[in-house]
Amino acid sequence: MQKFRNIQQELIDRIKLAKSSIKIAVTWFTNHDLFDELLAKLVNDKISVYLIVLNDRINNKREGCDFQSFINNSGQFYYCDVNSMVHHKFCIIDDSLVITGSYNWTYYAENRNWENIVVIEDSSMVAGYVEEFDKIKSAHKIVKTISNAANKSIRIDENDYLKSDYLYQAAGERKKGNDLEAAKIYTELLRIDDKQGNVIKERTEILNKINNQKFEVSPFEIGILFQNGYSTVIPAFVPLPFSTTKGGRTTIEEQKSISITIQKFDITYKTILELSLQNIAPSPMGTNKVDHQLTLEQNGLLTVECKEIGGFNRIDKKWINIKNCL
Repeated sequence: MQKFRNIQQELIDRIKLAKSSIKIAVTWFTNHDLFDELLAKLVNDKISVYLIVLNDRINNKREGCDFQSFINNSGQFYYCDVNSMVHHKFCIIDDSLVITGSYNWTYYAENRNWENIVVIEDSSMVAGYVEEFDKIKSAHKIVKTISNAANKSIRIDENDYLKSDYLYQAAGERKKGNDLEAAKIYTELLRIDDKQGNVIKERTEILNKINNQKFEVSPFEIGILFQNGYSTVIPAFVPLPFSTTKGGRTTIEEQKSISITIQKFDITYKTILELSLQNIAPSPMGTNKVDHQLTLEQNGLLTVECKEIGGFNRIDKKWINIKNCL
């Protein structure tokens, strides 16, 4: 059987029928609907699921599939390298049926490209795909921790694919009524390319809808700029009110003062508050010395209190309405 339309649904239907195993080798995999079906087979049916994908930024995008969850639920996960790319697009169900063709398991493939799949049930042909999959699997190391293995690099010729995939993913979430998820996806897209005028408009409309009279969620990420770099404290789109404390360490020997820079991360970084603690008790470099408490209320008021740990108990506290930072 061959198919040229509604390929995603065909794959979902075939996955649901799997009884013992699913083996997938596909270059790019970003489609959450397909991924959720695989996860359901792991969690509910306890069957064996094997997945081989390319280790690049498209597969590891921030709003991409949660491959660590796949691993944590006993999925067998493998990365292939860009220098020795597994360019296959096939799925083996129960070692008795193969689905193959041009189709990557992405929003881009589902919504933009002319694609095809062929369903093969001939036992001798299926055996060839099983043998090929086993060869690929044996040539790659199983991945247990995504954060240690994920490759965030991206080639220039992948930019259009990545941006388009985000666009289709966001549009799909809006169709489902998941505006907040769409806003997250649009934000990631804008971090890749801040010249997307329509995307900025769509994202602004969503946030205005969610945060009509009061702020139900944080409209952007808020963090602290430490000497070794920016660190998130209040995640973007977290439900409000939200309050949390983050520690800070001395950066030089016998440090007597500390400057604190609060930034928002909304496509780009921007400083929104600056505080300081003076005449603190001198401590060795690397001492846990400051507690930073950040609280964001539904009225948009961000309160930042920085307090010395021990010593003279120095405190600096400031406020800002984030409506002025939009």
